[in-house]
Amino acid sequence: MKKLVALMCMLICILSMTACAETDTTDYTANYDQEALRDTTEQFFTMLQDEDEATIQNFLEMDNSQISTDNDQALEIKAGFQAWLDNKEVLGSYTPQESDTFTLTADEDGAAIVMDATFENRTGRITANYSTDGTLISFNVEPVYSTAENLQNAVLNTVLGMGIVFVVLIFIAFVISLFRFINKAENRAAAEHKEESRPAPKASAKPAPAPVPEAVPEPMDDLELVAVITAAVAASMNTSVDNLVVRSIKRRSTNKWRKA
Repeated sequence: MKKLVALMCMLICILSMTACAETDTTDYTANYDQEALRDTTEQFFTMLQDEDEATIQNFLEMDNSQISTDNDQALEIKAGFQAWLDNKEVLGSYTPQESDTFTLTADEDGAAIVMDATFENRTGRITANYSTDGTLISFNVEPVYSTAENLQNAVLNTVLGMGIVFVVLIFIAFVISLFRFINKAENRAAAEHKEESRPAPKASAKPAPAPVPEAVPEPMDDLELVAVITAAVAASMNTSVDNLVVRSIKRRSTNKWRKA
């Protein structure tokens, strides 16, 4: 418990000392010649616009160690030259004007200036950072757009983005609508493959020949029957057929023929 109380007291003392510390109100801008920094910045951009793009591109392709011993500083310098290449067509040529606004801020590490410079096509914002000895260590340039232009660009970007989304959705819907044709083609191909792989039907056995119906004797004609019976009777009586006259023939139940 005593250690906790001692720790709390120490923390309170540290916070009290921090609160009582004096605020650094040193005006570091007094250490720099504002007009000299402005002239240096204007001369640098005047020479920069006269440089050939191929020369600047070769500079950007150089190894960072050839530009500065500090890798971060080399990257910042390259970023400045790249910003100039990206925006020079939008800004146009640069001509220093007395009416260009100029703001200087400084601290113990160096100074920074912000200048709204007049270019051929539109106003450009130049930012340049200097070390404590007045050496330019990094810079940047970008076009300044009005509020109306920013809103217009925002609307155009929104419309363009929505248009791209709708085009992509329509394309996806079109692709999905083609799936039914793909499904039909797959079903047709599967049916053809199944038909080709189906074994050929075996030859059926020859049907047995139909039984030949037994010959049924045709019924005799009555005259033929009379002639046959007459001949039989004549033979049994040992006489000639001419001596017999058949008047009628009748079947009896005893299956015996009676003489007429």
